[in-house]
Order: sequence, then structure tokens, then C-alpha cells
Amino acid sequence: MMSYDELQDPISEYIKDHRISGLMPVAEVRVKPSGLVMPKEFIKYMERIRNFEVRPDDVWVISYPKCGTTWTQEMVWLIGNNLDYEASKNKLLLQRFPFLEAVGIISEEQKEGGDDDDWVFQADTISYTEDLPSPRYIKTHLPVSLLPEQIWTVKPKMIYVTRNPKDVAVSYYHHHRLWNGYTGLYQLFMQAFIEDKLVYSPFWDHVIEYKKLENLPNLLINSFEEMKQDLPGVIRKTAAFLGKTLSSSEVDRLSEHLSFKSMKDNGAINGEEVIKEVKQRHGLDPSDPQLAFIRKGEIGSWKTEMTPDIAKQFDAWTTKKLKGTILENNQV
Repeated sequence: MMSYDELQDPISEYIKDHRISGLMPVAEVRVKPSGLVMPKEFIKYMERIRNFEVRPDDVWVISYPKCGTTWTQEMVWLIGNNLDYEASKNKLLLQRFPFLEAVGIISEEQKEGGDDDDWVFQADTISYTEDLPSPRYIKTHLPVSLLPEQIWTVKPKMIYVTRNPKDVAVSYYHHHRLWNGYTGLYQLFMQAFIEDKLVYSPFWDHVIEYKKLENLPNLLINSFEEMKQDLPGVIRKTAAFLGKTLSSSEVDRLSEHLSFKSMKDNGAINGEEVIKEVKQRHGLDPSDPQLAFIRKGEIGSWKTEMTPDIAKQFDAWTTKKLKGTILENNQV
């Protein structure tokens, strides 16, 4: 039986208090025994997620937030759907590849604020995913311990994506600036990250749980860095995992489609209209390039945004978290 503790510490309260709106979920509870940090709304949906009926031809993309999930989803969906670019263009990614637990992290304010016909705000994403025809493509940020129980008996294909935590933290900071209008100090947001006080934390526990399973035949682990350095190679590896064979020209075209510029300009992915409304609501600079769903897509952007002191704190935190684990000598 899962239970939870409410988070009432100073850093969690600070993150909650320094925001213009509640569009982005904030850390309110720590689920036991997993330790997962979530908004309280999630508790209502835990059992439905645990009892979610899994199909053998499902394909799951899993990650901690801001690790290249959207990039991976578009790649996986196109490989699985015979490179049907026309279909991908005409239907939103979040409808082709739903975010399973989104209904449990979308705030009441966001649900109430959406129009009745606004799928982004109103959908019960669990029911929506249940009703999709096979094969289903499903996104989740949940840790191993909170995945649907049938995952382990039905054994669908799963693709897990990792990324350097410094880049993750910087991207997550800008994500909060956009969706919540976060107005707090940069260094305190970074402190919240390493103290596991943000939604879907703890980061390293999330990664380690999946790395322990990397020998499962139905699990593939990719990294954001691999995709940046050798996207064609990752496409081929992922296609092989999904039982598909792509020609060189098909790999080239998919690589171009998945380029940063193409993804940023893709209306089925970039959430441009919703983001425009959010910026207006929060009084944000509409031309700020940091405030975008597809933001930079770079390796090592933390080097220009983290002070040396914060970077050292991250290094010390990483060393402590990984000591004695499967990743001690092989960090992400």
C-alpha cells in the first residue's frame, strides 16, 4: 500500500511561493516507499496507473523530465509508423503519443482554465491512452517502482532516455519560468533540484533504477548526448530495437526531420500557440529564446548558465548519490 508525506520544508515552499500561476505542477508530496516527489493531485490517480492494462505491442518512452523525451517520442513514433510524415504533421504529438499520468500532474487551475474543447487541459490522459488502438505509443516520467504492474509480465518495448543532470536542471529551470512564471532565485531552484524538491525527483534514483534493468531484452537506453553526437546511429539502433530496417536515405531524411531547427518549427510538437498564451498571461518577453518548449537542444549549455560554485555543488551531489551504485564509475 502506497502512502505519502506532505512537503512543507522551506525550499519547497519557496518554489511554490515564487510563481505567477500554477500551470506547472509543483512538489507537494513525497510518495512512499518510492520517494517520488509529485503534486498532491497525483495521489488520486496512482491506483489507476498501477492497474493500467498494458499490451504487448505498446511502445513506451520513459525519462526524467527535460532529458530529450519529446525528441525521442517523435523519432520512435515515425519509426514505428513507417515514416508517415504526413500523419505526424496533422496530429499533435501529445495525441499520437500521450503522456500517461498528465491528468495527475495538471493543476486544478490548469484544468479549470482550459476551454471545454481544449484537449491539452481537459483530457483524462489515462482513459485516452486506454482507448487508443494498437500499437499504442505512451510517454511517462514515472520511476520503475510506479510503472503499471503489468509492465513486468506483458513486457512491452520500453525506451529510456538519460541526460547530464546539469543540463537537465538548467532546462527544468527555464521550463518553470515559462509554465509557472517562476520568479525566484536561480540558485535556489538549483538547490531544490539537488535536494530532490522538484516534481519527479529524485533524479539519480530515477536513472539508477532503469540502468539496473538495462539487460532486459525489452528495454533500450539512449542518451540525449548520443542523439546529439550521432543521431543517425541512434535512429538505426532504435529502429533495430523496434524490429524495423531503414535505408540510408530514410535515416538521412529522419535525421533532418529530427534536427533542432525542424523540431522547433514543427507545429505538431512545439506548442507554439499555447506557449504564446502562457507568455502573455505571465507577462513574459515573447521574443525570449529561453522561453520555448523546444529551447536550445545543446550539450553542455549549463556551462554558460551555472556559476562555478553551483557546478561544484552538482558534482559533489553526483559523487555522493552514485557512490556504491551501478553508475559509480560510469556516470550519465
